[in-house]
Amino acid sequence: MDVPVVVAGGGSVGLSLAAELGWRGVECVVVEERETLNRHPRANAVANRTMEYYRRWGIDDAITRAGIPPSLPAEYLWVTTLHGREIHRVSLPPFDELVLSRGSGDYAEDEHLWSPYLKTITGQDEVESVLLDFVRTRPELDVRFGWRLVGFEETVDSMLCRVEQTSTGRTQTIDAAYLVGCDGGRSTVRRQLGIGLEGRSDLASFVSVYFHAPDMINHHRFGHGNIFFPLHRDHRGFLLTWDDDRTYTYHLVLDRDQEWTSIDPIEAIRSVVGADFDIEIRSIQPWTAHALVAKAYRRGRAFLAGDAAHLFSPTGGFGMNTGVSDAIDLAWKLEATLAGWAGPGLLDSYDGERRPIGHRNTKEAADCFDRLFAVMHHGDVLDDDGAAGDAVRAALTVDIKDQEKLVASSGTLLGYRYEDSNIVIADGTLPTEDDPRRYVPTARPGHRAPHLWLDNGDALQDQLGKGFNLVLMGKSAAADHVAGVKALLVAAQAIGLPIDIVSISEPEVHAIYEAEMTLIRPDLMVAWRGSALPDDVAALLDVVRGA
Repeated sequence: MDVPVVVAGGGSVGLSLAAELGWRGVECVVVEERETLNRHPRANAVANRTMEYYRRWGIDDAITRAGIPPSLPAEYLWVTTLHGREIHRVSLPPFDELVLSRGSGDYAEDEHLWSPYLKTITGQDEVESVLLDFVRTRPELDVRFGWRLVGFEETVDSMLCRVEQTSTGRTQTIDAAYLVGCDGGRSTVRRQLGIGLEGRSDLASFVSVYFHAPDMINHHRFGHGNIFFPLHRDHRGFLLTWDDDRTYTYHLVLDRDQEWTSIDPIEAIRSVVGADFDIEIRSIQPWTAHALVAKAYRRGRAFLAGDAAHLFSPTGGFGMNTGVSDAIDLAWKLEATLAGWAGPGLLDSYDGERRPIGHRNTKEAADCFDRLFAVMHHGDVLDDDGAAGDAVRAALTVDIKDQEKLVASSGTLLGYRYEDSNIVIADGTLPTEDDPRRYVPTARPGHRAPHLWLDNGDALQDQLGKGFNLVLMGKSAAADHVAGVKALLVAAQAIGLPIDIVSISEPEVHAIYEAEMTLIRPDLMVAWRGSALPDDVAALLDVVRGA
């Protein structure tokens, strides 16, 4: 076998999958048809959950510094136009202020303490650049730009992947154990597997204009904004800031049957701002918003992740981030299978866990889009000084207040859970409310292991190893010997399953985790919790490894 894993697609999800595999010591080849990274920024928000994973590789600070300066507050504004009125504003603290708020035992039900991060506003192009730099430091990884997957064939024990160098036409067959399609909405892997999509298509069409205009901020009165939402029907869309107010992307909603080539980009930008200023157009790309999910994420030795598995509306910032969590879920399961300690049900659990999240998150993104688009049909009355304008704006303020989940969406990003997973051991507790706005910290099996700051200044997840972690709390944390732990370690060693024992003495952690012992998976999700280990620890391990 040439390599354990072939990844088709070198965008944010493909590079994240490769990075996680390389961090775990798994060799893989990434093939990307483009000669270079896509320099047109698309996604603008790196979710707090995604940053928690990037933190483990040590690239979180580089991504934070590559975007909007961390000293600037996160401002989100719904406006009539940039030369009109402000209808609503959401302000979140800057990252530097978030860092200063970290204190031992400082847990409270505030969004900036649910995770070490809020949304990090960094363009997808910059994220991919940082990812690529990291990937190139890993000797396990071979990243080939200018190569594309042209076909594959599954044999009894491998995937024969045919790749082609686009500049020369030279072809090569790579013998791999597994193939992962991270190759976008028109995925070659998905199409060859014959897997269809389900959900809502064609929510709206856009033209995306990436431009440099350092003087633009001096031609409107709103100041810095991470995102502006122009509501006037002639200018409706999203205007995103990428740095310290010099570079932007304007996503303009097209009318039905309107061709994107009919848009004069400079005129569109000057019109929404209401001023004449210098503009350098860097790139223009059309795109269409969907809410579609693949009918299967796995077929034999082939898997789908990212846009190959689900297509989003960008409202809420869930698309790339859902794809990264796909990659993290799949990577440890591939590692376990290649290392020989996984059971036959472990790789099957990828579809069972991640596809329901694909449906959940695409529906939430579509709902965010529907609500936003519904307030983008008014014309000049939005700026009218009379009673009619006052009435329209008052109604909009009520509607938009309920849309804050567009930008403050930790419930969606952190509160996902794997109900009925075959590798999670339920404890009989009821699920927390799945609210898109508010995350409820819980260590209920199947949920994300909650974040807390420890007395030494570390995040709890900083104490965890790459494999499984049995976290001991309360009385168990202080005990010299906990019944069953030695037997658990012996059983894990016998099957090659990596596990660390982590003792945490802080009472705040015990209060949130609500158990003496919590078994956390390699993807930082809770697999089991209880007051004591069961007598048959081997059976517990068999469940969580899919055996």
